[in-house]
Amino acid sequence: MKARFDEQPDGWIVWIYNEDQLARARAELEAYVRQPDDPRFGEGARTAEEVRRNAAKLEKEYRKNFREVTDLWSGLQLRRRPLTMALVIVSIVVFLLQQSSLGPVVVSSLMFTTAHLDPERGWLDNGLDPILAGEVWRLVTPIFLHFSIMHILFNVWAVTVEGTMIESRRGTFRLAVLVLVAAVLSNLGQHFYTAQADPGRFHLFGGLSGVGYALFGYLWMKGQYEPEQGMILHPNTITTMLFWLVLCMTGLLGPIANAAHVVGLLVGVAFGALRF
Repeated sequence: MKARFDEQPDGWIVWIYNEDQLARARAELEAYVRQPDDPRFGEGARTAEEVRRNAAKLEKEYRKNFREVTDLWSGLQLRRRPLTMALVIVSIVVFLLQQSSLGPVVVSSLMFTTAHLDPERGWLDNGLDPILAGEVWRLVTPIFLHFSIMHILFNVWAVTVEGTMIESRRGTFRLAVLVLVAAVLSNLGQHFYTAQADPGRFHLFGGLSGVGYALFGYLWMKGQYEPEQGMILHPNTITTMLFWLVLCMTGLLGPIANAAHVVGLLVGVAFGALRF
């Protein structure tokens, strides 16, 4: 039974955590006072000491695996998370350029849309033609486009937290593969979903959120199946991310690339479950 002993000037106070064990504890204490040399009490002490050692060992293992995010990315620590910081820096620079006179050029150079618009000739293609013609960077670069301050702040924060956890524990290469696959598939998923839902219309999408949900899905699965990797998300974080995923689908927050979120999450879950 779990108990605590507090020394007082005139003796000891014994606290029993489980009230259901109070009667048994009282009987054991009285038996000990009557016959402290009984061998069973010595054996009990050794057993209790072993239980305490095992509990301390389990706590040590838990603390080794559980990481406070602030401990992982306090300070710049570029050597530990170069790709994470590169994603953040490029996104911020692109966002600032979007607010300048170069904005239209930047967007047109990086976007992947459901159609390309020429002001003089109208609709030219379905959005895939530039990529098929060799502009393959458009499969990835929409992740750097953001369309409001809240959009970029939330995405940058999420990728910083999640990317740091992955990169510092699993390395830059694994994070790079996950980001690249998630970016390409989430952008393609959003393109095809939007083109089918509203064909023949120009739709511009972008943001790191598809990648962010991929990193979340990866961490979620690692915490479930490989907690020894030390990438464990708090249950409240998991609930919050899933809540936002569903909330965005309601349309209450405006036009959002929900297909990119879902595809990104599936990519991350797959990578995490496959123990990549």
